[in-house]
Amino acid sequence: MRSLLRNGRILDPSQNLDIIGSVLIEDDQVIEVGENVDQSHLDEVYDCTGLWICPGLVDPHVHLREPGDEHKETIITGTQAAAAGGYTTICCMPNTNPPLDNPALVDFILDRAASPEAGGVFVAPVGALTKGLEGTELTNLSAMKRAGIVAASDEGFPIQNSLMMSRAMEMCKQLDIPIMAHCDDLGLSKGGTMNDGAMSAMLGLKGIPRTAEEIATMRNCILSLDIGCPTHIMRVSSWGAVEMIRLVKSLGAPVTCEVTPMHFVFTEDNIGEFDTRFKITPPLRTKIDIELLVQGLQDGTIDCIASDHSPHASHEVDVPFEDAPFGAATLECTLGAALTYLTHRGVLSPLETIRKMSTNPAMILGLDAGTLRPGETPVAQITVVDPEIEWTFDRHKTFSKSKNTPFHRMEFKGKCMLTFCGSEVYRDALFNEERYSILV
Repeated sequence: MRSLLRNGRILDPSQNLDIIGSVLIEDDQVIEVGENVDQSHLDEVYDCTGLWICPGLVDPHVHLREPGDEHKETIITGTQAAAAGGYTTICCMPNTNPPLDNPALVDFILDRAASPEAGGVFVAPVGALTKGLEGTELTNLSAMKRAGIVAASDEGFPIQNSLMMSRAMEMCKQLDIPIMAHCDDLGLSKGGTMNDGAMSAMLGLKGIPRTAEEIATMRNCILSLDIGCPTHIMRVSSWGAVEMIRLVKSLGAPVTCEVTPMHFVFTEDNIGEFDTRFKITPPLRTKIDIELLVQGLQDGTIDCIASDHSPHASHEVDVPFEDAPFGAATLECTLGAALTYLTHRGVLSPLETIRKMSTNPAMILGLDAGTLRPGETPVAQITVVDPEIEWTFDRHKTFSKSKNTPFHRMEFKGKCMLTFCGSEVYRDALFNEERYSILV
């Protein structure tokens, strides 16, 4: 089977490639990329004129909820949503029920992700740092690495004891796997529901001070600098955390970080009259924080854009604000948000946008992804993007089981049209059929 993606703008940050050309796929592998690609003996052709041809997107931070909370999301529905969002690899977090703290659960996730009903994308499990995510005893990280985890994390239950965190870093350094750190000082944030400030006071809600994130961020960064363990700071939200990460990077710490679309699009003002769709962790901050996050994206302090897809069932979020869980379902609109609020506003070039959504997360987590270079991925991983198409996100027309998203009815400019993970795993309804032809 020979497929050709023809006449698109090829954006491959791994090769600093930005050209008009074509990509040839044969037997599920990228065979050739360039301006003059062999076009003989083709079976199918996709006309990508005016579209971007990019390495498949990589999401370092996704909650698939299975096992244990299948009423929120499943591996099947989550991977289908990922394919529709342009992702070919997603990293699933360990705060499932039970937590992902042993090799048997790693095997379960990999088997479910490979099932014919799933979305056809790669799932890279992130293992729990401590047993039961209780923060007291390290898991058998060596056995879980052999089973297939790509990183370890305390996601959902951040380790509060600095000695335990330092031991975790020492072990992960020996095993050559990064730590993905949830930065939150629970002594400061416990019981809070939104950003601490004038808005929380006006609404009568207990606030979460930015210092809860910043103190934990600084501790983890200093430990990473001292121990030398690669540490990825998840979902940075405050300007103080950005400045701290910038500082320790300048000192040589092996620290990377990510930002979510919620944190560069919305502020605490969007909560309005207790809208639970905007209850996330870390909480939505202020316009000043967004300005510094944008600056961090521009200067490279912030390495990745992650969805932090955190689905919940409708009955769980249709409750008073204080009782609602934290999180938002975002897999199918993160690319649109990045293009609309960053690329089209001149914050990031097209190449840098793809770098932060594909090549960088793949490099940070050591994944065989994030490139169009022939022979460097197990199968062809390609996302085709229409950067100019205007569309409205509708939570009722998504693959995800959950509808708890702040992006409902928002207008975006830019969307995934095609996703290849070996073969075609998603084609958007807006992709004109005249652009696709079967030649034999």
